[in-house]
Amino acid sequence: MTALSLKAQEGSLKNDPLKIEPAPLSTSPTTTRPVGTDTLKIKSNGIETTILYYAEDSIITKTATNVTYLYGNAYIEYGDIKLDAAEIIIDRNQNELIAKGVQDSTGSWIGLPVFQDKGGVYETRGIRYNFATNRAKITGVVTQQDEGYISGEEIKKNQDGSAYIKGGKFIPCDDLLASTYIKAEKIKVIPGDKIITGPAQLYIGDIPTIFALPFAFFPDVKSDAQSGILFPKYGEERVRGIFLREGGYFFGNNEYIRTAVTGDYYSKGSFGLNVVSNYKKRYKYSGSVDLRYSKSKTPDIDENPLNSKDFWVSISHRPESRNKTRFSASINAGTSSYNNNNISTENFQNTIRSEFRSNISLTGSFANNRFSYGLNARHSQNIQTNILDVSLPEFSLNMTRVTPFSQAKQEALKRLSFSWAFSTSNKITNVVRPNSAGFDISNSTNKADTIAVTFAKLPELFANAQNGARHSIPISTSFPLFENFNVSPSINFQELWYLEELDYTYIEDENAVRIDTLNGFSRASTYGVSVGISTQLYGSKNFKPSSKIESIRHTMLPNLSFSYRPDFGQEKYGYYKYVQVDTTSAGEPVYQFLSKYNGFVFGNPTLGESAAISFNVNNKIEMKVRSDTAKSEKVSILENLTFATSYNFLADSFNLADYNLSARTTLFKNKIDISGGLTIDPYVYLTTNNGEGDVIKRVDAIALTQGKGIGKIRSGRFSLSTNLNSKASTNQQSSRGQGGPGGLASIDDGGYGNAANDGYGTMNNGETNIQRQVPHYFDDPNAYIDISVPWNIRFSYNYSFNRSLNNNEFSTSTRQSIRMNGNLGLSPKWQLTINTGYDIELKEFTQSSLGVYRDLGCWELTGNWIPFGRFTSYSIDIQIKASALKDLKLSRRRSFFDN
Repeated sequence: MTALSLKAQEGSLKNDPLKIEPAPLSTSPTTTRPVGTDTLKIKSNGIETTILYYAEDSIITKTATNVTYLYGNAYIEYGDIKLDAAEIIIDRNQNELIAKGVQDSTGSWIGLPVFQDKGGVYETRGIRYNFATNRAKITGVVTQQDEGYISGEEIKKNQDGSAYIKGGKFIPCDDLLASTYIKAEKIKVIPGDKIITGPAQLYIGDIPTIFALPFAFFPDVKSDAQSGILFPKYGEERVRGIFLREGGYFFGNNEYIRTAVTGDYYSKGSFGLNVVSNYKKRYKYSGSVDLRYSKSKTPDIDENPLNSKDFWVSISHRPESRNKTRFSASINAGTSSYNNNNISTENFQNTIRSEFRSNISLTGSFANNRFSYGLNARHSQNIQTNILDVSLPEFSLNMTRVTPFSQAKQEALKRLSFSWAFSTSNKITNVVRPNSAGFDISNSTNKADTIAVTFAKLPELFANAQNGARHSIPISTSFPLFENFNVSPSINFQELWYLEELDYTYIEDENAVRIDTLNGFSRASTYGVSVGISTQLYGSKNFKPSSKIESIRHTMLPNLSFSYRPDFGQEKYGYYKYVQVDTTSAGEPVYQFLSKYNGFVFGNPTLGESAAISFNVNNKIEMKVRSDTAKSEKVSILENLTFATSYNFLADSFNLADYNLSARTTLFKNKIDISGGLTIDPYVYLTTNNGEGDVIKRVDAIALTQGKGIGKIRSGRFSLSTNLNSKASTNQQSSRGQGGPGGLASIDDGGYGNAANDGYGTMNNGETNIQRQVPHYFDDPNAYIDISVPWNIRFSYNYSFNRSLNNNEFSTSTRQSIRMNGNLGLSPKWQLTINTGYDIELKEFTQSSLGVYRDLGCWELTGNWIPFGRFTSYSIDIQIKASALKDLKLSRRRSFFDN
């Protein structure tokens, strides 16, 4: 809590029936100097000073008593002090001022004093201030203190800003009439330091409880700068037993970094240690570090005993400045069994993921941004297959596109440009890949294997690494043709650099090929040319003025391109070797072209000459609909309909590529999104009999020319999604915070928050970063028209299939699923969330969860339930909202994890 946010909003004068409802700070009355102020002199500590004063009604000064009376919206300003009130009395003999409100004809109080000094702003019923001592006595006051209010019958304020409150109570929410509060007869507030009370007692429902203390102490500092003990969460797991989790200490008294050190303990012997830090330097950078270690151990008599040591590292660093050099990092790595042994519904998405990726990058530019560079370290880890890939380092250097003839008159020469790109990579993997060359290799493993990631295995991992570099120089231009066409010719040069190459030798005795690795610098140069021509075609249909439809427009964007690439398998290039790889049963040798860069990090030059023409056309159909306004409304009928294929003139067979067809559209003002696609094989499949049975064979004949239709469908996909909501939630969609509705975590995270974003400014609650406010749309009057309630449902349906020819028959594999998540505001204080799905092929529900939130005034209730599946569990928490009392809660947790 901070004294800088003090605000008075309610008094307790006797015989005063007036009740003042609390208002947000942003709507508080202000003490702004009015136009036309006058001055008078007073003495403060023996020094004559000036008071600015003003009154809207009248100003009366009695020279005999040296007292000035200000009536009607009176205002004074004295140093750091500003005061507004209906009446103000300035007594220069006593060096005092008195301010108070007045009652109108209905008996309601108006013009209550608003007092402001360096300690804060007070709205009160009456105030007496002494200029000589700089002390004030305030009656009937309520001051806002961080996440609640401190009220008192009387406040005495000292020169140093400290305040003594008589008959006070602390209300831990923004409801002055709340029945939950801490009552203390004496309270002392030292702004920016602490709050001390005498005997204090907790009241719930205006009933005193057994929770009482002879004195109480609260740090009065910013909530994100507090340090203190973190009370653990408790619950029970089926495997590891009863637990106390995330108990420890929070270090928050540093301006730039906050750290939580916590531990976990389980009754069956498991334990863990966690260190989480968040740091931020404004306008420069921010980030977080999450280090976790756990020892999972259960008795040997258990059905599936655990005995493993795991760790997990999660680091995030984000630059916030716009310097030429930027450093960022995202690291997620650990042992493959960590998430399996430490399942948590609070980080649900992290628990069910099987693959984690990391990236550390340094980027920048120089030479007036003509060149840019990037240095990266990447990591990919699959905890199910135990495959680890690390790219360390990756370096790229790029030159921006240069137009050396930009002053030329000819358009083609004027637009001629080129650039240069250089990239290098060193990729380390623990996978030893099996032979997949289609022939026997005498010195290679025949089965897949992985290298253990240990310090002892580092030489073997480095020996399995792949590295290389690549240069690219694209040169291109464009120019108009016949006004309606655009021609774009280009040529691309590429060169590969490696520090080794492969050599192949046929071993006749073994009828196998020996592959040797030859160390030394090796390079390969390639090039390709292309030219493309594109245009736009429009067609429209106008309707009669009496028609609701004004017009329909069809836009077609065809593109035709030709590309040529030579055969880099020719002997003159030296990139391939024509090697005997086998011997037939008749003793005839079998030869094959083998690349000396096969399987390298940047690949190898392409084998075979290519001269191909590619064609694609994109269609878009729109409609204009007349409306009541002067401007017509544009409606999209078809967002896009694309057809693409290509034809290689130099291929020895099957020159025509597959047809690719895709489409997308939206319905009902973007409420429903529909997309789909098909891949069609254009060739004929014939069924013949070889004497042993029917044989299905793909033949080099285009189906359209043989009267067989357009071909055979290879694969297809279809998806439909919608986001439906009530009018109230639609209107307020843009004003929602990052958290989920009603204080629950976002349903986009599977019904659970992201532990990496805890912030630790509110860590003492032991939960995820729960939003403390009911969604804005609860205040929308649309939500209470008829039976309308705020709700939002996101629904998606996905279907895909693949058809292939295997073992002389066509087989089709399909995937089909439904996914739904949403929220429902039953009332301004009740919120439900749901996340579920159904796999139609497997005929089972996907992992589902149900969440509930209830605003209980100063209290709140949150619950999460996963009713079935591997992560079956539930949790219920009832706690006070205010961070100062966040550990005052009742929790019930139970998990049934299959570790």
